[in-house]
Amino acid sequence: MNESDERMQAALSKAQAKQEAGRAPDFARVWAGAEQRVASRRRRRGMIAGSVAVLALAVVMLMPYGNDIRYIDTDELLETTSWSAPSDSLLPQHQFDIYGEIPVIIESTETYGGALL
Repeated sequence: MNESDERMQAALSKAQAKQEAGRAPDFARVWAGAEQRVASRRRRRGMIAGSVAVLALAVVMLMPYGNDIRYIDTDELLETTSWSAPSDSLLPQHQFDIYGEIPVIIESTETYGGALL
């Protein structure tokens, strides 16, 4: 070993001894700190939720009240609105219904011939 390796080994030994000398914190102290952090987050979220609720209420209260429904034509709204099941996008594209729409079979041009397939 050369001199730089010996210095590095001594520095590592000293750092390891220093690290092992400190005690691990007690479980109760760690748990209490975690509870305090959770409580402060809950308070902060509660304050934000309350502020949002007050702001939404203020916006609703400041909106002018009127009979805006009179500008909506119900018949037109119902004619332009359509609904389909979400599972319809998973099904293949509809080509033809083999039970309801049987394709025409082309007949042979020969006198005693059968259908062309």
